[in-house]
Amino acid sequence: MEAREEFRYQTLARELADAMRAGALRVGDRVPSVRKLSRRHSVSISTAMQALRHLENQRLIEARPKSGFFV
Repeated sequence: MEAREEFRYQTLARELADAMRAGALRVGDRVPSVRKLSRRHSVSISTAMQALRHLENQRLIEARPKSGFFV
């Protein structure tokens, strides 16, 4: 059986979740902006946004209107 490869948004979401578990991002911290994540990880803005939505669906982060995403 072949190992299933992750999509880029899943890889980015996992890296952010790992940073939360390691304490690099703590409750109340602001997550880097979509544009910053896009540049830093060399992914499209839509991929960065999809990663954040994935984390939001897992209830690891929350979106605050006109403020961004927070742990």
